Parts: sequence; C-alpha cells; structure tokens
Amino acid sequence: MDTIRFQPFEKKPSRLMHRLQISFVILLGIMFTLGAFAIHYYNGIQQTLNSIHVPLSKDKPSTSTLTDGHAFSILMIGTDARAGETNGRSDSMILATINKEKNSVKMLSIPRDTKVTYDDGNIGKINGSYSKGGAEGTVGAVEKLMNVPIDYYVTINMKGFSDLVSAVGGVRVTNDINLTEVNKRFVKGKIDLNGKEALQYVRIRHEDPRGDFGRQDRQRDVIMGISNELAGTSSITHFNKLLKAVGENFTTNLAMDDILEIATSYSSVRNDVDTLKMEGEGVSIYSEAYGFNLYYYEPESKSKAAATKTFREHLGLKN
Repeated sequence: MDTIRFQPFEKKPSRLMHRLQISFVILLGIMFTLGAFAIHYYNGIQQTLNSIHVPLSKDKPSTSTLTDGHAFSILMIGTDARAGETNGRSDSMILATINKEKNSVKMLSIPRDTKVTYDDGNIGKINGSYSKGGAEGTVGAVEKLMNVPIDYYVTINMKGFSDLVSAVGGVRVTNDINLTEVNKRFVKGKIDLNGKEALQYVRIRHEDPRGDFGRQDRQRDVIMGISNELAGTSSITHFNKLLKAVGENFTTNLAMDDILEIATSYSSVRNDVDTLKMEGEGVSIYSEAYGFNLYYYEPESKSKAAATKTFREHLGLKN
C-alpha cells in the first residue's frame, strides 16, 4: 500500500477556530431557542420531536443525565443525502462536551476526510461511516477515534438549510469571496439568501480555494443567519413552517425533556466555549477498490491524545 504524505491546505488557524467557536455557540442557541419555544408550544413541538427521535442502540429508556446536572457529550452531524441515497455521507462533524458545574463547553471539529479503520479492517474516511450505518455508525466511529463516549447526537440534512432558511423568511450573510455555483453568482459582501440560494451557497466546494474549510465557514454563516432570525418575531410568524423543516431534516436521540432541560438549565454554558485543535497531515493512499490514490486526513497522535484527555476530564472520566 503506497502512502504519500503532505501538508493539508494551509489555513489561518486563529480565524478558523474563532469562527468555529462562534458557530457552535449559535448551534447551541438554536437548541436553546427551540427549547424555549417548547415551553409555549409544547404540544406542537412534542409531536415534531417524536417524529425525529431516533434512539441509539445503547440508549437506556427513561434515563437522562441532564436532570442531575451532569456533564454530557453531543455530536452534531451535517449530512448531505442526495436523491436515491438512503443516508448519504456526513459533511461536517462537531464533537462537544458540556459541563454545567464548570459552566463551559469544549468542542472539536472533525475533518470529513479523517482516516479511520473500520471493524472489517478496511481503511476509510470518517464521513463514510454515515453511509454505512447512519447516525449510529458515525457516533460509533467518532467514539472509537476519540475514545470519548457520546451521549447525544443531532443530524441535519443539507437540504434542511434550504427549508430552515425558507421557514424564517430568508437570511443575510457576509460573503468574503466572489463565488459562482450553478450559474448563480455570490458577490463579496453582505448578501440576502432565500432557501434555494442558501443551499447552493453552502454546497460550493471546488471553486473555493479553501476547499472544505471555506464550505464549513459558509455552512456556519447560514446557521448564524437562521439563529438570528429565530431570535426575532418572524420565528413566531413562521412557527409551523419551522416545525415542518425540523421534522423533515433533523434526527436526534434527545427527548423532549432533555431539550427542555438544556434550554432552562444549561444556557449559560454558551459564555465559555473552548475550541480544541487536532493537528494532522494529509496522506494519499492507493486504493485497490478504486485503482487510484485517495486523500485522507491523518490526525497527529499526540494532538489527538491531548484532545481526548481534555474531553474526558471535562466529562469527569478517568484517562
């Protein structure tokens, strides 16, 4: 098996990490906002949550660590299932631990091309774990990679960006580079996006010289825009559309009581979010199945071990 090692695309870590930190705060904000809505629109939200509630095989019925105020972990998975695909692949993965006692969040973005070894011994990319086993497969792959138990997960299909943006009446984002996708030009500066345009915007990859890193930035910017609209009165006006968008594009093993507990008891953790780094390098490995080399991101062992140690300590686990 031939392996070529090289440095991955260079990016500005401070800027990327700052945007990543902000974006996860916004993701938490969406959860807290939905939880706050649940207090006033309990019946409607419960019906929606029942439809998207997909437990993991390891979940125990009627048990929750949240009611005791314990630290917990959550994996947020962005997916991109196209027409004819059952699961598709995961586009982005953010692992986080939330500690109410310490009033803080630790988080890490896991590159979609991260090299993993599957149970059958074959090498693959971690984003392929979703196409193999859905959220269950991705949770298992991340647990194995990071040696961190995952309590909860939330998935959102990329199409959900379009539906959520439409539900809140459109979003405004700041685009930092001129881009074109399917004959649609997105100019540099502040731009307003409808649902269809938002989906085109977040899917751009190859034209952006930053590759996946640029696309991740755009995904987070749209999530920020959705969250900003959720904070306004328009979110109430479009409440039924919002519930429909959530019901059609999200899955989670969080129960109604869990989300209510997060909204009422854990909201202050947003004020202290620490973004972890997992350094690594790009490797090109020959694939007999495809007949050519494939790119993988290989985490550096010491860096990965440091992230694992931080997560486990934050959860109150022994290293």
